[in-house]
Amino acid sequence: MNLILYLLANTGQPLSLQRLTKSLAIPTVAQTSRYIEFLVDAYLLFAVPKFRPSFKQRVVAPNKYYAIDNALRRVNSPNLTADVGHRLENAVFLSLRRRGVRPCYAGEKDSWECDFVTDDYAIQVCATLTPFNREREMEGVRRGCSLPGKRRAIIITCDQRDALSVDGLAVEVVPAWEWLDAVS
Repeated sequence: MNLILYLLANTGQPLSLQRLTKSLAIPTVAQTSRYIEFLVDAYLLFAVPKFRPSFKQRVVAPNKYYAIDNALRRVNSPNLTADVGHRLENAVFLSLRRRGVRPCYAGEKDSWECDFVTDDYAIQVCATLTPFNREREMEGVRRGCSLPGKRRAIIITCDQRDALSVDGLAVEVVPAWEWLDAVS
């Protein structure tokens, strides 16, 4: 029970199975992995792999997990805060799945992260783009676009719209209600 609550409370976070096993006092990493497989097989969670060129690197990198339903996540999450950013990220993930897209995430620990990398897009999700998080979000989407392949850079927010540029890369800032409604 603690495992599912932990995963629901930490959607969109890369999770190390070893740390998870230790912090939840599960006997083995293999057991933790198996429990998570059961949750994925039951369609309570979706696993998102890290974008890596080789299969071996993808298998070793930690996955991020997203809930099948934001309401299920919210009701069962022990977080006391509104957690709008993570709920928005979960909603964007679910929309990508409905569109038939299987996204990856990209990043380097404590350096940068791009929330979603697809064949066509590098997507960052944040509730509000502010002077405090702007550089981090722009760096994530810039790095996501620099991975092999050609992608559009998008930052999805609750209600902001803008056209920005970073190192010559056009970055589209779109409100979530518009992006979620778009059929692409």
